Amino acid sequence: MSADDLPTPREPSAYRPGIHFGERFGDRYSDRKRHLDGEIINGCIENGVVTKQGRDLWWLRETFGGVTYRLVIDTEEREVVTGYPVSINTDAARESGRWSAQQIEEIRHFIATDPR
Repeated sequence: MSADDLPTPREPSAYRPGIHFGERFGDRYSDRKRHLDGEIINGCIENGVVTKQGRDLWWLRETFGGVTYRLVIDTEEREVVTGYPVSINTDAARESGRWSAQQIEEIRHFIATDPR
């Protein structure tokens, strides 16, 4: 499935955060840091590799500074359900300058302890 298969729009402003997503954004309520930010959300929606998961659920995967994120959206509700890192190339993350050493360790911890 290609990026063109995702129902339009691939415009970040067309989606609102779901309740679960709002709780996770900015790592407000967790010691398991995702380091999910607006650039990651927008990049996943605009350019992410698409995988359909159900009638209206889609996974969007994109890499930022060596860290690959998955954003889950519901196209029927026009809602961002959740987002989280799924893999990290530690060397690329360090070399990117995007992440601090602590952020890299927190992302690695999140990935290692994520039950998905």
